[in-house]
Amino acid sequence: MSRNKPLIPPLLILLLACLSGTAWYLNGSQQSDLFIPKVRATVQPVKMKQCCECHDKVCQQYTGAPHLRTLRKATDPSVLDKFAGRKITLKENGHTYRFYKDHDELWVKCDGYPSPVRIEWFFGSGLHAITPVSLFPNEAGKSELLQHIVSWYPSDKLGITLGLQELAHDRSGIQALGEVSSHASTLNCFGCHTSYLGDVQGEINTKEMIAGVSCVRCHLEGEAHIQAAERGDKNLHILNWNQLTPLDSINRCGECHRRSDQLEPDEIHPDNKLLIRFAPVGLSQSPCFLKQNDVKFADGKTARMDCTTCHNPHEQASRDPEFYRQICLNCHSDLKDHAPVCSKKPMQSECLQCHMPSVQVHDNLPFTDHWIRIHERDKERFPEFLLNKSN
Repeated sequence: MSRNKPLIPPLLILLLACLSGTAWYLNGSQQSDLFIPKVRATVQPVKMKQCCECHDKVCQQYTGAPHLRTLRKATDPSVLDKFAGRKITLKENGHTYRFYKDHDELWVKCDGYPSPVRIEWFFGSGLHAITPVSLFPNEAGKSELLQHIVSWYPSDKLGITLGLQELAHDRSGIQALGEVSSHASTLNCFGCHTSYLGDVQGEINTKEMIAGVSCVRCHLEGEAHIQAAERGDKNLHILNWNQLTPLDSINRCGECHRRSDQLEPDEIHPDNKLLIRFAPVGLSQSPCFLKQNDVKFADGKTARMDCTTCHNPHEQASRDPEFYRQICLNCHSDLKDHAPVCSKKPMQSECLQCHMPSVQVHDNLPFTDHWIRIHERDKERFPEFLLNKSN
């Protein structure tokens, strides 16, 4: 027997078993297969313009979608001008940050750091925020990300970057500017803001990188699809979202918007306000999602609930409460085998106000709580987390 083949350590087996058990606990019988993220493509996908040759109408619609502009160069005038010539003193740490343009490049100077730093990219579409980022090599020569502590918000205000509030207290050196991520985390961050990162090991290959989330980021096997279409095949080799189970569907969105199986079971409770940022996690806990198979329509089909039930991924999400109320009424009615109607308010009321409220998670930013539920019942379901709350 060869002695060169490594044995799997017992501790690793135990760890894998624990992770598997956690996934089952969170997702129950709906978790049929091990989830394999598709965040970083291993081969260069087809360009969006190739998709648009046949799908022009969808492409025209998608040009206004936030996902397409979730990563932009810092030289982009439409974003650069949101920062250049402005300064802010953060109340969280007392440091002053001054943004300025030099030779069409954006720089930031902080009184807590000895030299200015060039900003290279912007994360975020601007729908919620725009965060400057810089790249630099670590001691091993691998790319690492600096996520700056100051972001722009739709109110046209600068403020502390969401998620970095704790970093602001009693920090100096590079952390006065923001959070430095490891190379692995840097790849994940850029992986969620791109359709392709390139294949250069150890660095972010900006020359090959496809910025933004384009068609092939969600519709896999683009090259095989184009070849099949050119041959006139019946099997067009393309992933359509409705072919996924509801859990697989929200997990695909959750690759970047967070999945429930990435959290510990005791983190998933109403007191954890961080969950409001992670729509797929909240949705996975919602009765509307968990009990969707209980709702049956006149044609014999059961209801389907995933992210695309309410959001067309090819365009910006609607801001009209009536649009979402009508979706609620597809399942909630007095009809047989439908979900119950609201017992407190008429069905003409805005459902979102009570069941999906907007929560201020930041001085400049509200998020919609996607954990759809009757909030008054939180104490019944999670008494251990609400014992200290006043009645």
